[in-house]
Amino acid sequence: MSEHTALVVGGTSGIGLATARRLQALGATVHVVGRGKQRLDDVAASDPELIVHRADGGNRAEISAVIETIGRIDWLIISLSGSEGSGSVADLDFDMLRRAFDAKFWAHLTTIQAAVPHLTATGSITLLGAITARAGMPGTAGIAALNGAVEALVKPLAVELAPIRVNGVSPGLVDTPWWSGIPDEARK
Repeated sequence: MSEHTALVVGGTSGIGLATARRLQALGATVHVVGRGKQRLDDVAASDPELIVHRADGGNRAEISAVIETIGRIDWLIISLSGSEGSGSVADLDFDMLRRAFDAKFWAHLTTIQAAVPHLTATGSITLLGAITARAGMPGTAGIAALNGAVEALVKPLAVELAPIRVNGVSPGLVDTPWWSGIPDEARK
């Protein structure tokens, strides 16, 4: 059995899956949480050493049940994302933006609340935001606010939860399935 246990919530594709694979390669026991059965089945087939769990990070009962089965967690990585939140401010669909906040920001908080009692004193939490929180790109006001909200959690949580470390990762352009969903012209 591994010396360290990692939980990657939102770990069935992109940066989350790459992180899960890297931690497993470094010797950690890695649990991956995702919402979609097909993606979880794909991960179970391609990476049988990863332990998959079906849950929604924004559903307290579901994520708590997964965390209870894991027990002690050294490294919590929250890589939850969604495909919504972009668009010009004049046309921004607020219902869509609320769904985006539910899927990412509120799900980050729900997952953190559920996990904190299970984190080791030498453990860490890593939150995934995005460069849109600080870059001035047209059509990103909604998603910038969303990622800015996630990133704003880092400093207060680092102080509140010390000695548990809390860090934020703010990637720019990364070739992931999310990026592939953007129209070609916008990607260029």
